[in-house]
Amino acid sequence: MKLTLAGPGSGKTTDLVNQIKSAVSHLKQNKEMAVITYTNASVDDIKEKLSDSIVITPNIFIGTIHSFLMHYFIMPHADSLGYNTESVLVVDKLSEECVEWVDAWVDKKRSEKGRDERKQIKFRIRQKIYNSAIETAAKKGIYTYDGIIKIANQLSKKSEIMKSISNRVQYLFIDEYQDISIYGHNIVMLLEKRKATEISVVGDPDQSIYRFRYGQSQIGERAPAKNKQPIRQLESLKLCEKRKLLVNHRSSKEIVEFINRYCTLDKQESEKGKFCKIQFINSCKEAEIKDKFIGLKEQYNCKSGMIIAKKGATLQEFNKSEIQDLLSNIERIDLKKLSDFIISSTGLSHKDFMEQYSLTPYMLSRICVFIRNKMEKEKLTDEIVLRLAKKGYMELYRKRIVFKNSTTDINGKTQEFNFASKFTESYKKDECLMKYTTIHKAKGLEADCVLVVAENEKQLFKWLNMTKADMRNESDEDYRLGYVAFSRARKILAVAVLEEIDTSAFNTKIWDIV
Repeated sequence: MKLTLAGPGSGKTTDLVNQIKSAVSHLKQNKEMAVITYTNASVDDIKEKLSDSIVITPNIFIGTIHSFLMHYFIMPHADSLGYNTESVLVVDKLSEECVEWVDAWVDKKRSEKGRDERKQIKFRIRQKIYNSAIETAAKKGIYTYDGIIKIANQLSKKSEIMKSISNRVQYLFIDEYQDISIYGHNIVMLLEKRKATEISVVGDPDQSIYRFRYGQSQIGERAPAKNKQPIRQLESLKLCEKRKLLVNHRSSKEIVEFINRYCTLDKQESEKGKFCKIQFINSCKEAEIKDKFIGLKEQYNCKSGMIIAKKGATLQEFNKSEIQDLLSNIERIDLKKLSDFIISSTGLSHKDFMEQYSLTPYMLSRICVFIRNKMEKEKLTDEIVLRLAKKGYMELYRKRIVFKNSTTDINGKTQEFNFASKFTESYKKDECLMKYTTIHKAKGLEADCVLVVAENEKQLFKWLNMTKADMRNESDEDYRLGYVAFSRARKILAVAVLEEIDTSAFNTKIWDIV
């Protein structure tokens, strides 16, 4: 197994693509190559970069971890455990009705017990029911993302299945390995144990920021124990071939030196040279912070800008004016875009959607008009669109729409509808416009000029004073959130906090106070 450790801006994906290109010439005709990455957008990025120089043949698989498990585990083998593989639908999670029923049933059972018993019963009963529901759904051909992980893990315990997959896959490449789940990691290690598949993984342990998803898992998947993150486990394996990418192709020297204070890998070198000090915007008022940031962007002739915060709510005041400007410069909201987005978010085809909810074209248009009227008065986000769709259908027809997945359509392709910042084609493609995003969504993105906004003094100094030991702390990923945010900038990194603070302690060799 080969492990490539690479910090932010080091060209991880480009390096992975080059590894894939090199391996393609050695790929046997009766064997396959599998490439796994974290998001559908990354899948498209890798395919685009590969297609410039090679033909992506049918024996080259490129997809997310869930599509990989569906392709190699579920579809060929899940029927051996009694699951349906003939007519398959993949959804994000159990339906809202099922979740509500489970919660109500568990709460009823808990009320019959004492306080201490209730605490223990809550998790045990809920997970038992969820696991049963997930398995029952799979027997009918409906697979949740958690269900795919669970069933693939069941299949991986069968040696004949692992033998079949390992003999089938000659090369396995995995991007963003720091984001893999424990179950996914265990499957990879079982493949590695058979020595029939050449495995290469790329990642940065300092950018592991998805620990929260374990708490959202419907199958009760537990988070790694302290310092047992999968990529850290690979770091400690003596037989694992390791290499590092230590040149930062993204950021100026000042920014690279700043993030080097925190990273647990070897220090990076900047390819870009010097530009300017880290900028601290000494104001706690959103409008003033934004004006100063735009002033910095214009002063240094930066094309693209990005404002980042941990929570979306922190960004609301910053992008309010932008949304209003957008609304004043566009025609009324496209009803077709609204209806397409609503339908695909249910996981159904147009025909099945209309039949399941007993809708006529007129009724669907009426719901969309209801949403449009509301949207023109509120913030335009995908979440609000779906909330309004549910509310509108209930108010108009006394029924509820069930949304299975609001991020991908029925073919697994990422939705292009972001009513907050990507409303028209010109608005989507204009890099000069300001982007507003949470840290989790900013991962993989970059901009010339980046503003990181802390919610309060405590959060700010937690990020600024973090140590390498803090970065390794598995139970508190807030430190790594700060690191990810700081490393998005190409030329200017600016920091602000929504509280008044004493700036006298700031090192003027590193910081400019503006």
